[in-house]
Amino acid sequence: ILQVSTGGAVGDSFESRAGGLEARPDMASLNSGSVNFDDEVFVNPLPFIEFLAKRQKEKGIKPELEIYDLSHIETANRLIEEGKILCPAQFQFVIGMKGGIAATEENLRLFVSRIPKDSTWTAAGIGRHQFPMAELAIQMGGHVRVGLEDNIYLERGVLAKGSHELVQRAVEMAKKLGRRPATVEEARKILCLG
Repeated sequence: ILQVSTGGAVGDSFESRAGGLEARPDMASLNSGSVNFDDEVFVNPLPFIEFLAKRQKEKGIKPELEIYDLSHIETANRLIEEGKILCPAQFQFVIGMKGGIAATEENLRLFVSRIPKDSTWTAAGIGRHQFPMAELAIQMGGHVRVGLEDNIYLERGVLAKGSHELVQRAVEMAKKLGRRPATVEEARKILCLG
């Protein structure tokens, strides 16, 4: 499954931030709101969100709705209701970063309760929250995202040698909790990727 990010810096044009879509990935991130990200601001104004949703739909690219706050779910749900994003939608809850929503069970359950019932969802805990949120997501029937983008430690004080170590730990966790990791074919089916 090929996925690209549509993030960018303040002042980047809509077109430059959407440039990765030209590679025709299976999925691409669609951040549905702005958020404080540590000491920076991750800017995603409504006109850009709508522009990106339209561009992804035109190219047949499934959006991965990046959610950092409850208001972002409201924006995503409005785009779904307006037919700008097709269902079933894929939500990615990014929680536990400085400036964003706290990585708590209550917050994750609230997020999940606010999305359309036929949607799929993934939890991505930031830093030390990566594995506690992964475990909770597995227990709740959701999916997980782990990797160096969100966390560089395998455990406290031990740097991961690569994302593969973090993925292996998540696989072991899933098996311990009675969930079998999906094959590539199964993942494509779960995400409704042609």
